[in-house]
Amino acid sequence: MTALHNLAAQADTPPRETRLSALLDGELDDDAARAMLREVVANAAQREQFSEYCRIGDALRGHGHDSVRLRGRVMAALEEEPTLLAPMPKAATRQPALWLAAATVAAITWGLWSMAPRQEDHARMAANEQARLAQSAHDDRMVPYLAAHQDFAQAVVAPSEMRFTPVTLAKAGR
Repeated sequence: MTALHNLAAQADTPPRETRLSALLDGELDDDAARAMLREVVANAAQREQFSEYCRIGDALRGHGHDSVRLRGRVMAALEEEPTLLAPMPKAATRQPALWLAAATVAAITWGLWSMAPRQEDHARMAANEQARLAQSAHDDRMVPYLAAHQDFAQAVVAPSEMRFTPVTLAKAGR
């Protein structure tokens, strides 16, 4: 019966870490605190865990008494670290941007130059226009079409878009 009683008592007892945390937080009654302290003194692993819990509690409460020594150790370790000197990066050159600007100017110049009318084109276009006007003036079949078109063109096109073209229905010889 005692084994069963011990098993039931162990089932009701919280784990050792929980009891140790409760001891540090002051949540155990006097009898349970004395029993827990006896366990901690008797076991080296529990003493180490108790010490670790005390350090964690001090750090959480901001009672880090070791912070001055820790800062000194960190600063000394940083002084002992070797300084790594990396080469300075080369400054970016502006030459690609200059080539890009020159290529843009060349492309725009070539485009405008190719679109510009040439002197020989002017003479040829003027000759073609003269020939077309002469041909249409001699074609009698086009006279009624031109008259009808002239009448209805103003009704379809808005005044701002209209281009006025002088058309004569009378032939030069009549």
